[in-house]
Amino acid sequence: MTPLDKIKQSIEENKSFVLQGGAGSGKTETLKEVLEYITENYPDKKVACITHTNLAVDEIKSRVGEQYTISTIHSFLNSIIKDYKKNISQCIFELFKVEKIERKEIEFYDGDEKLQKKKEHEKYKKIYEKYAKKLFTIQSESIGKAIGKREYDKSPNTYNEELNNLIDSLNEIIKSQIEEKEYNKIKYNETRFDSYSDLTFGHDGLLEISYQLFSTFPKIGKILQDRFDYIFIDEYQDTNEKIIKVFLECLPENERTLIGLFGDSMQSIYSDGIGDVQKYISNSLLNEIPKEDNYRCSVQVKDFINKIRNDGLRQEVALKHSENSLDERQGTANFYYSIVESKPNVFSSQEDKNEYIEKINKLIDLANFNQPNSKLLMLTNKSISTEADFLNLYNTFAQRYQEPKEYIEVVLIKLQFMDLVELCQSYANGKYNYILSELKKVGYPMKTIEDKQRLKDSIEYLLEFEGSAIEAISYAFENNLLKKSESFESYIARKNAFLSGLTNDEYQTFKTNYFNDMNTLTKMNKAGIEIEEEQFKDLEREVKKEKFFIGLFSPDVTFQEITNYYNYINEKMNYITMHKTKGTGIDNVIVVLDEYFWNEYDFTNLFDSSNNEAKKIDSQKLFYVACSRTKTNLTCVKLIKEEEESNLLTFFSDAIKIDL
Repeated sequence: MTPLDKIKQSIEENKSFVLQGGAGSGKTETLKEVLEYITENYPDKKVACITHTNLAVDEIKSRVGEQYTISTIHSFLNSIIKDYKKNISQCIFELFKVEKIERKEIEFYDGDEKLQKKKEHEKYKKIYEKYAKKLFTIQSESIGKAIGKREYDKSPNTYNEELNNLIDSLNEIIKSQIEEKEYNKIKYNETRFDSYSDLTFGHDGLLEISYQLFSTFPKIGKILQDRFDYIFIDEYQDTNEKIIKVFLECLPENERTLIGLFGDSMQSIYSDGIGDVQKYISNSLLNEIPKEDNYRCSVQVKDFINKIRNDGLRQEVALKHSENSLDERQGTANFYYSIVESKPNVFSSQEDKNEYIEKINKLIDLANFNQPNSKLLMLTNKSISTEADFLNLYNTFAQRYQEPKEYIEVVLIKLQFMDLVELCQSYANGKYNYILSELKKVGYPMKTIEDKQRLKDSIEYLLEFEGSAIEAISYAFENNLLKKSESFESYIARKNAFLSGLTNDEYQTFKTNYFNDMNTLTKMNKAGIEIEEEQFKDLEREVKKEKFFIGLFSPDVTFQEITNYYNYINEKMNYITMHKTKGTGIDNVIVVLDEYFWNEYDFTNLFDSSNNEAKKIDSQKLFYVACSRTKTNLTCVKLIKEEEESNLLTFFSDAIKIDL
């Protein structure tokens, strides 16, 4: 039986299923065929088809027509819950409350007391900061910074209890304020942001509210079940875990709606997606249907990526309608490596890092020479930021964060820079419907020819704007292109409060010494300055934070750099970020298998079959997704230590050693 036959059988038996297929296996095409099958055989059945992009919605509608509900996950959920505002008002507290701290016992840390102290204090600081941010948003009150580790370690339970009492008090205020608000005004605001002031919720908030509703009010599950016989979800691995739980656990068991999932657990590289549904397969809630076709990759690339998978699925080349034989699907898959004595880490000297990156670049140059016209997939690093022309933006984050690429996009979204760039880019690309829908949300007047001319002038001004990013966003607010979000206002208020609080003599003296070549604890102690290690680290963090805020809102970080970064992450240049890199096929790909001192990933033990920790699995998935985008020719490059060579050659016996 083909995968499509097995899906048809599941439909006949009313059994939910998951179609598991690798990159280029034609999962979305199968989804379209399933919809066509239902149209022909079960025309009276009600179907909802959920995808992750409006582009995919349009593509499926063009194939099967308008008779079914085909929408993004957000549109679908909002259409289900939007009329139950009184119920939402009873759940929305969950969106705005502050979570309390809960201490893990030493057994959780395998008896390692030192690790327990370190992790528990980190958790305390994180929750304390969340409380401080929320307190400022709700009450406009500022509090001091969290206590240091040394003091916390003396009585962690006492400090946790004090913090939880503060959180309880604030949560009571939040709850009472929500109860006083008019629940009829609660709605999905179709932005990235939740808004406490007008009690509206954004994209992520919609997912949480939906989960709370279905979990709390079983009748809503019954209503959904009555509306749809089948619900199909494309790219299930990227769907929020709680939403998958809604569909598989929160609907009534009697005559349960059939759920069909289409996706690939090996392509789950987003932290907010469910990743896999193995527990639902194991408890027989889902039939697992493997799809082994590969319509994208050459034979050589297919063989290569099969070795990376960790779930036993082995793809085979499937010919497209336009292809007559495997001769048309030939390419190359090469692996270049060089041996280094040691690999620098994030704390290594800049000289060691530069020397190491120079060696990587030599391998990249060789790969480019042997495989021209290739796209380069790699983790964001300083050299890419130079090539893509967002170096000042990158350096601004690098001076505060050890792993800057983890924070750049998060901050740019909070400050609405990404919203503004999307607006300008949409205008440049003629996507006027998107612009009109976004401006409608912020109440931009569009009644007269003068209104339209003013809009045209405003966006064209920004497209040519050479000033700072913060000037551009201020211009957008002043001209009603964007509405300030609570996220923006809160970030600016916290920034201003932090900077205005740096007036004490202790900090100013430390900062002067720090920038007078005493930027380590050892150097300060040698200069006769008595300072504890913990105090040094706290003050150093404040110095870096001050420098970061000043830099981010300075003329150095231009709006053009933000635009360049946006173009980079949206693959509009030859350098493509390996992080969040899913997309369409690319003819020729060079994958640079290096972390660039980013601790979130670890490619070191990627080919060690005995090593199966979570970080390795995340890195393995990222490597798979990057390589599997290749249509014809793939080259991977990697620097390894001598002890890694045997594992690499076991994985890829034809790997080519390059002496640098």
